[in-house]
Amino acid sequence: MDAAQLLANTLSGNTTLMQEAAKQLEQASNDNFHGYMHTLAHEMANEQQQPQVRFAAALQFKNALAARDVVNQQGLSDRWLSLPEEATMPLKQSILATLSSTAPQVGPGAAQCVSAVAAVELPKGRWQDLIPQLIQFAQNQENTALRVHTLQTIGYICEVIDPEIVAARSNEILTAVVQGARKEETNRDVQMAAMSALYNSLEFIRDNFEREGERNYIMQVVCEATQSPSDKIQVHAFECLVKIMSLYYEKMEFYMERALFGLTLNGMRSNDEIVALQAIEFWSTVCEEEIELSIEAQEAAEYGDAPSAVSKNFAKMALAEILPQLLQLLLQQDEDADDDDWNKAMAAGACLELLARDVGDEIVAQVVPFVEQGITSTEWNRREAAVMAFGSILDGPEPSVLAPLVTQALGALINMLQNDSSVQVRDTVAWTLSKITEVMLDVIDPDAHLDGLITALVLGLNGAPRIVNSCCSALSNIIAQLSQPPDLLGEDIPTSAMSRYFAGIIQALVPISAKSTNESNSRSAAYQTIATFVASSANDTLNVVQGITTEMLARQEQLLALHNQLVGIDDRNNWNDMQVNICVVLQSCIHKSPAMIAPFADRIMTNLLSLISAAGKHAGVLEDAFATIGALASAMEIGFNKYMEAFSPYIFTALASFDDWQVAQAAVYVASDVARAIGDQITPHAERLMVSLVDILRSPVVHRQVKPNAITTIGEIALAVGSAFGPYLETVMGILSQAGATAASSNDPAMMEFVWTMREAIVEAFIGILNGLKSADPTPFQQYVPGIMGFLSTCMVDEDRTDAFVTSTLGLVGDFGDTYKRAVRDDLMQEWVQQAIAYGRQRGSSRAAKNNAAYAQKAIKEISK
Repeated sequence: MDAAQLLANTLSGNTTLMQEAAKQLEQASNDNFHGYMHTLAHEMANEQQQPQVRFAAALQFKNALAARDVVNQQGLSDRWLSLPEEATMPLKQSILATLSSTAPQVGPGAAQCVSAVAAVELPKGRWQDLIPQLIQFAQNQENTALRVHTLQTIGYICEVIDPEIVAARSNEILTAVVQGARKEETNRDVQMAAMSALYNSLEFIRDNFEREGERNYIMQVVCEATQSPSDKIQVHAFECLVKIMSLYYEKMEFYMERALFGLTLNGMRSNDEIVALQAIEFWSTVCEEEIELSIEAQEAAEYGDAPSAVSKNFAKMALAEILPQLLQLLLQQDEDADDDDWNKAMAAGACLELLARDVGDEIVAQVVPFVEQGITSTEWNRREAAVMAFGSILDGPEPSVLAPLVTQALGALINMLQNDSSVQVRDTVAWTLSKITEVMLDVIDPDAHLDGLITALVLGLNGAPRIVNSCCSALSNIIAQLSQPPDLLGEDIPTSAMSRYFAGIIQALVPISAKSTNESNSRSAAYQTIATFVASSANDTLNVVQGITTEMLARQEQLLALHNQLVGIDDRNNWNDMQVNICVVLQSCIHKSPAMIAPFADRIMTNLLSLISAAGKHAGVLEDAFATIGALASAMEIGFNKYMEAFSPYIFTALASFDDWQVAQAAVYVASDVARAIGDQITPHAERLMVSLVDILRSPVVHRQVKPNAITTIGEIALAVGSAFGPYLETVMGILSQAGATAASSNDPAMMEFVWTMREAIVEAFIGILNGLKSADPTPFQQYVPGIMGFLSTCMVDEDRTDAFVTSTLGLVGDFGDTYKRAVRDDLMQEWVQQAIAYGRQRGSSRAAKNNAAYAQKAIKEISK
């Protein structure tokens, strides 16, 4: 079969043909990567070839360079970079030449290929003439297709490249993009491509935004584009305004007063729904930025500092104009809209919620008349909009301002949930009641309203699936708040305000959770609510919890018996979903009463081992099965050891699932739970566990999120096995040293977060190892104290250090002093240690930080005598 036919088959509707073609192409890629890429580039550039074949070639070329995840990207990048320059240059010239193609999808496909190569080569300092070439192409007035596809390429590159990499060319990029985005551009396709590229380049041009003249010109071009005759260009322009507001809020005061307020208000009135949605999104973004600034200002005030930026109060100043428009948009519901459709009314409701959080009390007086006029209307859309408006403003204003309104409205809402003729109205009423029970439950008088509210919510469980969801949410909110929190009173809670309703509500939820379908996620909501009721149950309802446990185990066994009868992916997904939900409820039962669950332990473990065997590679089922076993281990403690011979092979298999990191993560968690539960009884399994955990830390393939937890689990195992950890000490300390050297750029927040999570885990592992050895002979660990203190010192001077890291560090310092006394005096008397102690003692530090600071100070005081 020739290359063209294979490529055509990749786009076939025939699954067998597609899979076979993909398999052969992958084999060709592995056998001769350069030849494979040359063939793809040739087919892509061949003007005589069918457009769909050329597009398929572009897609395969791009996929050979751009992975869907970070884990696999490095391998693809290395494979390309291993090719010599003389091999890649013709390929690059070929895909650049294809940008001028007028064939459908071919030029855009080539644009993706160019950006994929750029993402690999530009960070390595290669293909330095790419940007100048693209700028030249973008200015070619004789070739419209080339201009359009080049601007698309620039946009793609801006989307995937760190701004610093092409910072030197940002002015040229901006010039080319803005030139195409101007209203004077006569070709709509060019203008659209330019606006899209401008959107992707906005983070690149931060320096340009700092210069007033350039910023004014950019804003002029974008604002003018919102008035384009083309709705599509208007959408792109409003998208740019949304992103500009998010990135450059502090620069927007001048433009809000002179243009943006009016433009976005008119945009919200647009007959084109997509334009209106973007204009609404603009004000949602304004509110989000101002809410965040308000939070930062409050935090700064607590520490006596000035905030780094202050709110301009754009939303508050525009409230009188923006709010009425949002309320009118609430009336534009579509009675036949699909649950997943995002429309103007939904967007307006979401914006109204943010607006209430942003401006607070001021919104109430302006919304109340709309609610009062609409809630008694004979038109369903006015009743629904009124209830939506009321529910949307519940989070933001002071509770004292809203309390009288909630008390007044509650009776009417309860009546509407039971009796309103419109399912849309009942749906929104149920949602509003869930909001009231979430943020305003304390204003409800239980004696006056609780009976009626719960009756209405239970009856609502017989309604449409979306109504069921909201009723479940409301019931969960009520029991979670009205039942005394266990962390305050311990596990022994004799009764609660919800005890008299408990059995009846569970009786109503159980049939919903038993449904064969999960429309609008209603079945899962019922399971989750049952789990919440179990977690919040009092002693006088434990008999009901026991019945729930029996019911869940029986369901689990019935499902396991049906496993071999599943037909098709839908059956399998439904089976998986029910097993996950059953595990969630069982976890809640186990956590609630270990004593009550003890007689069920063998049955639970038998079911879960069967479930793990039947689940195959389904990560969701395996995660929850392992989590349930972890809960059972924590409940049974040393008694769990009797299951280890049967269970341990499953742990080791899951720990080796590098290609399915959620499964590996679940196995790491359960290994930690088991180590804490059975203590030194885990020693016979310690060697294999340590080998598996070290393999995870050494693996370049496993998802990085697993690694900090693997390190923490090593500490848990060390603490459990005590002196038996000795044989692994040298290897583990070497691995932890390498892990501690991981660094991140301040421009990469995700990597920064990962590095600090790693460092926190490393310190916790040190604490576990030291305290494990301490029970017998801590001497082998002493040699590592100077190196550890050096690591801690380096981390402590980093301004991005986390409170959790400082807290753990102070605990470890205290352990060093308590364990080794004067032998580590010089290590502990360093200046940075006192600075850390001062940090832990300062106002605003957590109780744990203060306790550990006192512990460290006491240990140092003892050795300094």
